[in-house]
Amino acid sequence: MVANGTTPTITEALAERVKRHLTEEERTLIAVLESVRDLHQSLRQLDGEALTLALQNETAALREAEGLQRQRLAFRTETAGAFGLSPHEVTLSALATKTSGALQASVVETRQKLADMSEEMDRLNRQNAAMIQQSLLLMRGIVGHLTGTTFSGESYNAGGAREEAHVGPLVQWGG
Repeated sequence: MVANGTTPTITEALAERVKRHLTEEERTLIAVLESVRDLHQSLRQLDGEALTLALQNETAALREAEGLQRQRLAFRTETAGAFGLSPHEVTLSALATKTSGALQASVVETRQKLADMSEEMDRLNRQNAAMIQQSLLLMRGIVGHLTGTTFSGESYNAGGAREEAHVGPLVQWGG
């Protein structure tokens, strides 16, 4: 419903604009996810060359994602009035409730794909961080052994509290 209580009229041009934007959102997140997958694989295989390439690809994908953020802001601003929303209210959830038919199905499908990819990316990033942390702990132990110093193994969590730095075995991270 629009502010005056009527259902918004979605023109063909607006529907095409929404579809193009959804395609761009999906394409960009796929590129970022692929770079995170490559990074994950290179860490698992301890492949320095592949890691360097994966980091370069991730940097490029993240630059593209930054560009999409600007496009998203423009999209939200341009389409807000047609949906009876303010620009900050233009979200995929809101679009799903403000549209119908094939366009609504497209919005819902894309929203689910993006959510699934975001969940996978979060999982992989956590695993990547754990692998890096485990490597750092191993190196500290080796340096400590070589220099005769000890390393406590403690670290700080995001809240600033001390906690034991522990990650599980590489096998549990899966593929």
